[in-house]
Amino acid sequence: MTLWKQLKHTQHLTTQERHVVDYIVKQPQVVFDHNAQQLARLTLTSASTIVRLCKKLGLSGYPDFQLKLALELSPEQRQATQSSHVQDTIGVAQHLQTITDVYDEALIETQRMCVPETLQQVIQWISEAKRIDVYGSDSNYYTAELACARWNEIGLTAIAQNHANHHYLSSPHMDRSTLSFVISHTGRNHSMLDIAHTLKSNNRRVVALTVQDSPLSELCYYTLYTYAQRPGMLGKMYAMMSAQYVFDVLYAGTIADRTDTED
Repeated sequence: MTLWKQLKHTQHLTTQERHVVDYIVKQPQVVFDHNAQQLARLTLTSASTIVRLCKKLGLSGYPDFQLKLALELSPEQRQATQSSHVQDTIGVAQHLQTITDVYDEALIETQRMCVPETLQQVIQWISEAKRIDVYGSDSNYYTAELACARWNEIGLTAIAQNHANHHYLSSPHMDRSTLSFVISHTGRNHSMLDIAHTLKSNNRRVVALTVQDSPLSELCYYTLYTYAQRPGMLGKMYAMMSAQYVFDVLYAGTIADRTDTED
């Protein structure tokens, strides 16, 4: 089988690898005009994704892929046949499909890691809380703000925080009626680890949103796992969608819990 046919028919590819293949099949010349890092930027993936794809095709790396593909394709075959307008349309369509795939993968993988019993216990803590603090830095702070905004809409006091205030964290007025969430994509953010350590040392209720096997989990009473294992430019998008999904499940559970109580 030629490399070109192998490229189009290879099975067991990840979402990102499949996206790279689709991009190359529609515009073969891109392989000869760009190195691995440039192709990664064009496909919104990572150089490691490109190299991993090459190895799945039985090649030593991207230069080997370029060479063997060049020997197979004529100059005419390398050129994209679409007009500029059609190429732009294809590019937009690819992005639409890529983002859809990102959302699907992030939500499915997060759902797979969810433990209903843990979620129910955290929902119970939310219903008992007089105040909810959600800690997160950088993009996680915006996730924290969104989660708090939704809880505020149903009458709960929820505040997003992006740094440690040790006077507040150690305050005797902050008791177990205050529930804290700490978000970290890697579980290794020093600021978030410091916050979780201070909270648990003072016997506060603290819940982590992080990946599996992270140091943050050890500093919290419960961990709600998020999916953030993809490298590249879209890596943070996976993590943000995953964390937002978890908060949405908690929000839905909170509403259901309040409705049951009222009934």
